[in-house]
Amino acid sequence: MDTKFKISLASCTLALLFACGGEDNHNTAEGLWQGPSSTGANVTVAILENGEAWGGATFGNTLVSAIAGTATGNGTSFSASGSEFVFSSNSVGTGTYTGTVTQKQRIQATSNNGSTINLAYNPYYDQGVTAAEIAGNYTLSGRTARYAIANMTLTIAANGSFTIVDNGCTTTGKATPRASGKAIVNVTATGTGTCILGNGVSLSGIAVLDKTTTPSTLSVIALNSGKTDGLVLIGRKN
Repeated sequence: MDTKFKISLASCTLALLFACGGEDNHNTAEGLWQGPSSTGANVTVAILENGEAWGGATFGNTLVSAIAGTATGNGTSFSASGSEFVFSSNSVGTGTYTGTVTQKQRIQATSNNGSTINLAYNPYYDQGVTAAEIAGNYTLSGRTARYAIANMTLTIAANGSFTIVDNGCTTTGKATPRASGKAIVNVTATGTGTCILGNGVSLSGIAVLDKTTTPSTLSVIALNSGKTDGLVLIGRKN
């Protein structure tokens, strides 16, 4: 199946991700960040107010990896650690980044293997979303660590709940706005039956609803409890 698709949320390279904290309990790295890596990848990463970070990397329109971890902005000091899921090799690695952050402007950091990132702040992060805006029908494509997913239909109800039935697997979950009032949606899901991630596996993560596109674009990353597999999806509202 075709794995080429554009991703507006998660794109970070070689294990970028992240912790909470910061001076006076304020994480100056919080936000939605986008920019190039020295590896040639285009990086997008969301760092939440609690220090969770979710992202991925693309080459052109091809999603090459997804990342989850923690990131800390303490004043102008930046540090991050986490796991990277590389789709070409179906492998999971870990890594760290250290560098500088200018709040709501730029992150520049170097990884433990020498690659660098130069990320600019996307002010769309500060635009909140409502349950009514999330609700609707979507067609999504994406990946697990080992499989491509094409044209999956997702209907999110007014209360954020959804159910997906596909080839003997029933997935139920919920997508709800975070209390922080940012452009980030909490996502949880559990699959039962013959599911590619296994029977009874629960996922948790985030989504970004981009209202600047017409129709709106939904980007999702959700991982299992061990952060060894999960889903990365993107698609448009129907």
